[in-house]
Amino acid sequence: MDLVVIGGGAAGMAAASKAKRVDASLTVTVVEGGSYVSYAECGIPYYLEGIVASPTELLHYPLEEFTQKRGINVITRTSVNAIDRKNRELVLSNDSRVKYDRLVIATGASPKVPDSLSAVGIHGIRSLESGEITHQDIANADKVAIIGDGILGLELASSLVQGGKKVFLVSRHSDILKGFDTRIGAAFREEFKQRVNVLTEASDLQVTKRGSSFLLATRGKVVVVDAVISATGIVPNTRIAIDAGIATDSRGIIITDGHMLTSDPNIYAAGDCASTTNIVTGKLDWHPLAQVSNKMGRVAGSNAAGGKMVFPGSAGTTLVKIFDYEIGFTGLTEEQARKDGLDAKTIFVKAMSKAGYYPGKQPVFVNMVTENGTGRILGSQIVSKDGAAWRINAVAAAIQAKLTAEAFFFSDLGYSPPFGPVWDPLIVAADLSMK
Repeated sequence: MDLVVIGGGAAGMAAASKAKRVDASLTVTVVEGGSYVSYAECGIPYYLEGIVASPTELLHYPLEEFTQKRGINVITRTSVNAIDRKNRELVLSNDSRVKYDRLVIATGASPKVPDSLSAVGIHGIRSLESGEITHQDIANADKVAIIGDGILGLELASSLVQGGKKVFLVSRHSDILKGFDTRIGAAFREEFKQRVNVLTEASDLQVTKRGSSFLLATRGKVVVVDAVISATGIVPNTRIAIDAGIATDSRGIIITDGHMLTSDPNIYAAGDCASTTNIVTGKLDWHPLAQVSNKMGRVAGSNAAGGKMVFPGSAGTTLVKIFDYEIGFTGLTEEQARKDGLDAKTIFVKAMSKAGYYPGKQPVFVNMVTENGTGRILGSQIVSKDGAAWRINAVAAAIQAKLTAEAFFFSDLGYSPPFGPVWDPLIVAADLSMK
């Protein structure tokens, strides 16, 4: 049987590798439009900062690991122009055709760059190649502007400032990190603005290019910078799926079931181009995250090879380090929960990351969202300079297990003064959520 995977990113290579392990007799081919496969997209900001010296350091495995050790055919620098479902063939950019018995679409996502920015040569970052281009763009730049105040925009700002650049971050909102609890994010926002020049409410932004410089005008203010990076969101790469008649939602995301199967019984989809189940609401959702993509790919590859794996879904757990802060969130906010018809409440806690007498302690800001009546934990956000990351993972596990605040309160979390107080901030939040 011939299995073909479109896309050599996290989901694609996970699918190809798992399929080979399930059935070694399969002929597995991966078609990738770029030059690289299996790389750490999340490491690109650190490459731009200078922590990572070369883009090749972001490769999880050399190409030979797949082609020689795992027996996978890998075609790079070749894109798929069309999926011929009737004849089960792919039409490639070099006009050749590749037949398949089963197909996995793992085409990922691309930066959503406004036309006004792309018209003056501004691009976003998603692929390793785009990271290389951005690295060249900012190599001799003293001042860099980042358009967009989401997780990527803030992470890029942090990396570039720590790499020695003067950074301007442009937001169309009244404050950065929209949707994050103002109570737990206040200290972070204040410190961020001390290190990054933040331009808010910039819905009227106009960008023009003058020689080698860019002029950014908003609300009567003009800023001149040497380089501009767009971080205004992403869109799924699903044009070939849509053209082939595969079912997508209103955003163009490929609709899949728990087996990662699409509306075509011979075609699976995984990664940033595909839907998944939100484990809190039980509804279809989109969580374009590396850890989610890898697991979706593994499930798609297993099932395409004859396995019976099920992907239970995701809570959208996200972690990011911005300057000295660890920021994490998982599940739903109270606003999101109410929009989904859930009666929710939010508890806010400020505590310390270590025992009060232990050196190096830092404030930990936590909110916990629970469902009134059932007490089920629906979501959480955590900010701290010490210990936010591992704490949000504990809540994520509780959400997946459908624990109530009371059950989580009695969780047997380990205790030691260097790692947390005897009443951990999470346990305090769970306790207050029960009242």
